[in-house]
Amino acid sequence: MINLLPPDIKTQMKYSRYNRMALGYVKLATLVIVVLSGIFVGTIFYVNRETTAIEASVQERQAELDTKLAFQKQALDISDRLKAIKALDASQTRFSVLLDDLAKYLPQGVSLEGITLTGDDKKPLSIAISGNTYDSILAFRNAVLLSSRIAGADLVSITNSATGFSGNVVIAFKPGQAK
Repeated sequence: MINLLPPDIKTQMKYSRYNRMALGYVKLATLVIVVLSGIFVGTIFYVNRETTAIEASVQERQAELDTKLAFQKQALDISDRLKAIKALDASQTRFSVLLDDLAKYLPQGVSLEGITLTGDDKKPLSIAISGNTYDSILAFRNAVLLSSRIAGADLVSITNSATGFSGNVVIAFKPGQAK
């Protein structure tokens, strides 16, 4: 087909095609920009929401961890106290065991009047006793030597009173047996 239109109209038609094509490109670019902007805004919204959720989760875990650490510190303190109590208990002299031992070997007619406790298993302790006869005081000293825990027993004094005899006996323990 032969175009017999005047050159001005041909030029206008040519520029009209260019304008339509440019307008199409502008519309396409605008559409791409709008879609990309929507994706960008949606991504920012999603990232902010996930960041907030993760921060809340981190704070929750941190609070839980702080609680567990406080509990662990408290448990360690209690454990240390318990170890100290056990060590102190293990190092203490068991005078109740001594009283049981003395009761086993206490002869008939002799009674304990007092025990001077030192708190040290290496030092001898003094026992005040009373008995009906002089021989019962001596019998206590001899009977107490039968104990596997006692290394020696010495009579310090025996006195006569209106109610009977009283005496003082000093007892030494075998090493490690006073505990």
